[in-house]
Order: sequence, then structure tokens, then C-alpha cells
Amino acid sequence: MKKSLLLIASLILILSLAVSFAGCGSDKADNSKKEENKDTPAATEAAKGGLTADDVVFTFNGVKVELNSDADAAVKALGEAKDVSSQLSCHGEGQDKTYTYENFVLNTYPLDGKDRVLEIVVKAAGIPTAKGVQVGDAVSAVTDAYGNDFKQVGMYYAYDAGDGKSLQFFVQGDKVQEISYYYDV
Repeated sequence: MKKSLLLIASLILILSLAVSFAGCGSDKADNSKKEENKDTPAATEAAKGGLTADDVVFTFNGVKVELNSDADAAVKALGEAKDVSSQLSCHGEGQDKTYTYENFVLNTYPLDGKDRVLEIVVKAAGIPTAKGVQVGDAVSAVTDAYGNDFKQVGMYYAYDAGDGKSLQFFVQGDKVQEISYYYDV
């Protein structure tokens, strides 16, 4: 009887730990599993330029925020967030933090005792990318601006900028619902 109770208690502990660490996975698709969309010569030609470093820099009210940069400086420049939350980091020692602003969210991760910019997710129109695409635009605006050299998983169109940085468009129907500037730690 004691062995059975000990076994059940152990299983419950293991399952609860597994569930608590499940939040550490990214909801973004694994780049290695994404399908490339390079079907036509025109698509290949449109994509030759690829992303530039400026394409993965988030700009809001004249403030430029680079991925993997000092998050404290970014938050100070952007101003007070509506909400700030944190959780045990999946990326290093410390806390991952989420700063929620009116129309976007900034996520951070700890590295060597400092918070770094992990992701910025734009959730509303009015904050265009460097090439003018914004939430609410048709998918054709994305491919016109960035070409067809994207990787698609589910409803994400991901453009790889190299160095772990990407620009991702969450598309539902024919419309951009969110834009994510993402750094793959």
C-alpha cells in the first residue's frame, strides 16, 4: 500500500513538473520544420533582396528597438507599459518579462544578468513595418513588400533575416492579424 501511494505521488509530481515547464516552449513554429515557398522563378526573383537589418527593427513613435538589444533601454525609451508580468525564464537564469503597451507587446529574456529584447508583437493597425505593412493589410501586401521567400507553418509567414532574427506575419483569412519581430535564442 505504501509503495502504491509513493508511486502515485511520484507520478503526480513528475506530471506537475512537466506541465509547469510546458510553458517554456515557443508558440512559434520551429524554423527547421517550416516549408519554404520558392515555387516560381518570379517568387525567387522577388525574394533576392531578402530582409535587411532595418526590416527587423521595430519602430514606434520614433523609437527604434532592435532584437536582442538591452531591454531596459528599450522600455525606458518606449515609456510606461500598461501592464508588466514576469515568469521563470526558459532561456536563462532569471525572469522572462512581458511589457504590454496599447497596441503591442514586448517580451524579454535574461542574459548575463541583463534583460534582452526577445520579441515584439504588434497587435493593431497603425504601427507599420519598415516596408509599410501593418495589421489589417492583405497577405498580398506582405508578399509585395517582402517577396515569396518565406517559410509558412500554419498561419505564420516567417521571413528569416539571419542571426536568429525574423519577421513573422500571423495571417487569418487574407488579413494580417499580428506582426512579430522575433529573436530565436
